[in-house]
Amino acid sequence: MHHVHTIAKQVSCLLAVVFLFVRFANAQQTLSGKVISATDQQVIPGATVISLKSGQGTITTSDGQFQLPYIWHDTLLIKFIGFETQRIPVNDNHDLLITLRPSQKTLGEVVVTALGVRKEVKKVGYAIQEVNGNELVKARDQNPLTGLEGKVAGLSVGPSAEMLRQPTVLLRGNQITLYVVDGVPISSDSWNISPDDIASISILKGPVAAALYGSRAQYGAILITTKKGLQQKGWRVDVNSTHMFDKGFIAFPRLQNEYGPGENQLYAFADGRGGGLNDNDYDIWGPKFRGQLIPQYDGKYYPDSIFTTVFPGGYVWKGHIQPTPWIARGANNLQHFLRTGFQTNNNIALSATGDAYQLRFSVSQSYQQSIIPNMSLNIINFNTYGSYQINNRIRIESNVNVNRQFSPNFPDVDYGPNSLIYNVAIWTGSDWDVNAPDIRAIWQPGKVGIQQMFAEYQRYHNPWFMVYEWLREHYKTDIYGYVAGHYIFNPHLNLNLRTQITTYDLFRNEKMPYSAHPYGREQNKGDYREDRRSLFENNTDVELNYNYTVARKINFSGLIGASVRLFRYHSSWVSTDYLSVPGVYSFSNSLNPIQASSFASQMRVYSAYLSSDISLSKYATIGLTGRIDKSSALPSGHNSYFYPSISLASVLSDYIHLPQSISFLKLRASFATIHGDATSPTIGPAPFNTITQFGANPSGNSLYDYPLAYGNPYLSPYGGPDYSLIQTYSTSKPYNNMTAAYYSSNLYDPNLKTFNRVNFEQGFDIRFVQNRLGISATAFQYIDGPRILQNPISTATGYSYYYLNALKTKKTGYELTLTTTPIAVQDQFSWNILLNWSTFKDVYQDLPPGQTTYNTFFRKGDRVDKFYGSAFVKTKDGQIVYDNSGAPLINPVPQFLGYLNSKYEWGIYNEIKYKQFTLGFQFDGRVGGVTTDYIHNKTMRGGRNMETVQGKLGIARDLDDQHAGDPSWKGAYVGEGVVVSNGVPLNFDAATGAITNYDQLKFSPNTTTIQVQPWTTIYYSTAEANLMSKTFAKLREVVMSYTFPEKWLSRSGIRQLTVSLVGRNLIYFYKDKRFKDVDVDQFNYGTSSTALQTPTTRRFGFNIQLSF
Repeated sequence: MHHVHTIAKQVSCLLAVVFLFVRFANAQQTLSGKVISATDQQVIPGATVISLKSGQGTITTSDGQFQLPYIWHDTLLIKFIGFETQRIPVNDNHDLLITLRPSQKTLGEVVVTALGVRKEVKKVGYAIQEVNGNELVKARDQNPLTGLEGKVAGLSVGPSAEMLRQPTVLLRGNQITLYVVDGVPISSDSWNISPDDIASISILKGPVAAALYGSRAQYGAILITTKKGLQQKGWRVDVNSTHMFDKGFIAFPRLQNEYGPGENQLYAFADGRGGGLNDNDYDIWGPKFRGQLIPQYDGKYYPDSIFTTVFPGGYVWKGHIQPTPWIARGANNLQHFLRTGFQTNNNIALSATGDAYQLRFSVSQSYQQSIIPNMSLNIINFNTYGSYQINNRIRIESNVNVNRQFSPNFPDVDYGPNSLIYNVAIWTGSDWDVNAPDIRAIWQPGKVGIQQMFAEYQRYHNPWFMVYEWLREHYKTDIYGYVAGHYIFNPHLNLNLRTQITTYDLFRNEKMPYSAHPYGREQNKGDYREDRRSLFENNTDVELNYNYTVARKINFSGLIGASVRLFRYHSSWVSTDYLSVPGVYSFSNSLNPIQASSFASQMRVYSAYLSSDISLSKYATIGLTGRIDKSSALPSGHNSYFYPSISLASVLSDYIHLPQSISFLKLRASFATIHGDATSPTIGPAPFNTITQFGANPSGNSLYDYPLAYGNPYLSPYGGPDYSLIQTYSTSKPYNNMTAAYYSSNLYDPNLKTFNRVNFEQGFDIRFVQNRLGISATAFQYIDGPRILQNPISTATGYSYYYLNALKTKKTGYELTLTTTPIAVQDQFSWNILLNWSTFKDVYQDLPPGQTTYNTFFRKGDRVDKFYGSAFVKTKDGQIVYDNSGAPLINPVPQFLGYLNSKYEWGIYNEIKYKQFTLGFQFDGRVGGVTTDYIHNKTMRGGRNMETVQGKLGIARDLDDQHAGDPSWKGAYVGEGVVVSNGVPLNFDAATGAITNYDQLKFSPNTTTIQVQPWTTIYYSTAEANLMSKTFAKLREVVMSYTFPEKWLSRSGIRQLTVSLVGRNLIYFYKDKRFKDVDVDQFNYGTSSTALQTPTTRRFGFNIQLSF
C-alpha cells in the first residue's frame, strides 16, 4: 500500500501544479478560440487552424482550443478530416467559437483507434466499432461491460449472475483482457470502470486494429474515451441517478416438493451424521410426503424410549427420536430464502472551461443489494481531469481515477457445501422450512458459536448460517491515471510525452465458523484466511506525431514512439489450520501451525513503435504499423518480437461514378502478425506452486494454484510473467512448518516459442440514400500457432512431460452490421435500427508431427469445439440398448454430441423518437451450440428435479414409495429402448465405440422393470441425457424516456432534464423448459458444462438525468 499512497501524493502534486499555474500575459495580443462539430456540439481536437495573413498555424488541443497571435482583419482557415473547410474572418473578435459541418462527400465519421489516435472512418482499413457512453448509463446491469452485449458485431458478453464475478467478454471467440483508457492500458476487473465517465467505447477487433499495443492486444482491445469537459466557456453540473429492482426470475431450478431426503424411499433422523437411516450426505430419494410419522431433525430425543417406524415395504426402524408428521413444510425454500435485490447508481460531475483550462470532476456511487440475504457490494469512483494551455504550443493535462470496492459479504456459488445453491436447491429437500424459527435462530440451543442448527450435519449447511456467520469480505482499491505534456512545433509536427500508472491493492478474507464442513475441512472447527494482492504498473511513452501533404496529392500522417513498461506484483495467502477458540478469527488462534505462501514477480518491457497512414489523393489510404517489444518475461536470446501490420482502405465513391442511391462505398483489407509474451492475463491466490494452466480459460494461460479443496478461485487482473518457459523449483504446502522444494518434472524444447497469430481481414462499408441505410461487412481469418503442447514422456528420463510447439489452428469468421433510419421527420419522428450479426469457426490446421489424431478424437480439419461426451449404446435406428437389470448401457468410448460454439450471434436495437419521447429496446441472442446442464444433471440424479415426479417417472416413483423397504420389489419403471435378446455380448471398437459385431445381435423391446432411483442415477450421469442447446434470445433492455422542453425549465436553473423508465433482462426465450433452470446466456464460451448459478432475475427501475 505504501507505494500506492506515494504515487497518489505525487499525482496530487502534479495536478496542483497544473491547475494552480499562473502565466503572465504576453505583451502581444492573443487570438483564442474553440472548434466544435455542428452535428453534436462536441469539441474537435487536432483541427488545423492557419492565419492566412501571417501563414502561422496551430492544431487544436484535446478540448478543441487554439491560440494564435492576433492580426487585425485576419482570416482563419480551419480544416479537419471529415469536415468542410471553413474560412472565418477575425475582425474585432478575440474569442471565437468555430463550428465545422461534416463534409457531404464523405462519411464524415471519426473513430478512436490504437493509442487514442482519432482517424476518419474512410481511411481506416480494418474493422472497428464504437458505442456511445450514454447507452450504458440508463438500463444498467450490475457490471458496466454487460451493457455492450448485442451492440457490437463479434463481441459477446457473458454476464455473470454472481456478485463480483467478471463477465466473460469475448471478441471473435477469444477473451478480451486489454482495456485502454484514454490511450493508456489499465489492469481492470471491469468493476473499476465507471460508465458515467465514459464518452465512448471503441472495440478494436483483432490484432490488426490493436497491433500497436503488442502482445497484450493479441485478441483485440476495448478502448475507453472518458469525458473531458465543456465545449464552451463556463461551468456545468451533471447529475445521473438510476434505481433498479430485481424482481421475477427468468431462470430457476425446477424442484419437486413431493418427496423428502433419503435413499430408496427410506429415511429416519438420529444425529444427521449417519447414525440414523440415510440421515447424512443424502439425496432426495426418501419417502413421499404423506403425513406419516417419521423421526426428523427437530423431533424430541428421549434416551430411555424407543420409537418404531414401519415403512410400507415392511422395513422397521427403531430410535430415540419421537416421530413427527412427514410433510413438505419447506416447499419452495429457495424462493422463500431469496429476497428482492436492488441497485442504485448516483453520479455527479462538475465541468468547467476557461480561456486556457478545462476541468472535470466526477463522483460515482454504486450500491448493489444481492437477492441473497446479507450480501452487498458498494463501489465509489472518483475521476478528475484537467488540462492547461500554457501557450499556443504547450499544453499539459492529467487524469486520475480512484475506484474503491467493498463488500462485507459476497457469495460463493461454485459446487460444494460452501454453495447456497448446492445446499438449498440440489441436495436438501422440503422436509425443513427455511423460515422456521429454529432454522432462523442459526445455532442449536446452548451451543451458540459452536454448532449450527440444521437437518443434516455432515455435508450440508443451514442457509442462514451461511450468509450471517460464514462471511467473506472483499476490499479493493484501484488507482489509474496519467500526466501528459504536448508540444506543437508547427501545424505538421507535434510531440507527446506521457507517463501513466495503474495499481491496485486487494484484501479478501474468509471467516469460517465452527460446524462448517466444506470439502477438505471435515473437523468442523472453523478457519480464518486472508488473501492479499498488490499490483503496480507504469507505462511511459514519448510520441512524435506528423502530418504532411506532398504536392496536394499524397498525405503522410502518423506517429513514431517509444515506451517503457515497468511491472511489479506481490501476493500472500495465509490460513489457520482450524481454530482453537470458536469465533476468534486471527492467526494466533490457529489450532495447528498456520499455512502460508507468497508470490512475487517483476517484469520490464521496452518498446518502439510507429504508425503511418499514406493517403494517395482520393484513391486509397495505406496504413502501416510496427512495434518491437523486448520483454524480461521471455528467455534470453528469444525475448524480442516484431509486430507488423498493413491495411488498405479505398473509398470507391470518391472516384467512381456510382448510382445516385449509393452515397458511400469503401473497400478495406488488412494483415497483421502478433506474438504472445510469456504472461498470464489473470492470477489467483498466491500459489504454493508456480503453475501455468495452458488453456485453462478462454483467454489462454492462467497462473494459479488454488490452495483450497472448495469454492471459487478468484482471478484478479495480472498481465505479468507466468514462467511458462522457465524450469522453476516448486514448493509443497507446509507440513509442521516444514516446506519441501523440488525441481520441475517438465522438460522444455530449447527453441520453445509463445503464442503467434497471423490475421487476414477484408471488408466493405456501403451507405445508401444519403446514409439512411448502411451495411458494414467483414471477413477475417486467424492462423494461430504453433501452440505449446504438453506431451507425456518416459519417466525414466527424470521428467514427466515435454513441451514443444506442435499445433496450428485456423479461425475464419464473418461479421455484419446494418444501420438504418426507415423514418425521419425532422424534430417530429424518427426510427433508427442497429443490427449486428457474427459467426466464426475454428479448425485444426496442423497436428503435431507424426500424429494423425490429437486428443484421441481430433483430426486435421476438425473443428476445435467438437464435443465428445458420455453417451448411450444405441442401435442403428437410434434406440437405447438396456442391460438385463433394466438400466441403459453407456458407451465405453465418448461420442460426438455436437459443437460447443454457437453458429452465430445477433443483436437488434431499435430507437423510436417522437418529439420529446424516446423508446429504445434491444433483442439479442445466439443460435446453435450445445453444452450440458450441470444443475439438471445434479437435480435429476439426486431426485430433486420436477421431472422425477412427472409422467411415467412420477407414476413409477410413487409405486416405489408404496413398496419402500421391500427387498423383493424390482420397481415399475421400464426404460424406452431395446435389449439384446439372443445373449450375444456386445463388442466395441476401441477408437470409435461402434458396435463391431452388430450383425450377430438380435434386439427386442425392453420390458425389464427397475426402480426410479437407480435408473435415473445411471441415465442422467451421461452428458447426452443433459445435453442442452445454447440457442436463446432475450429482450435485453427497454428504455422509455421523456426530455422536458427547455422552455419549461428556463426559470428553474435546470438546463436539461430527462426521466426514463428502464428495464433489463425482461424476457428469456428458451425452447426446452427442462433446461430453464440455468440462464445459458452466461456461458458464451466453448464450455462442455454449465455450472451452479444464482437464479437470474428481471430488473426494473427508473433513471433521472439533469444538468445545471
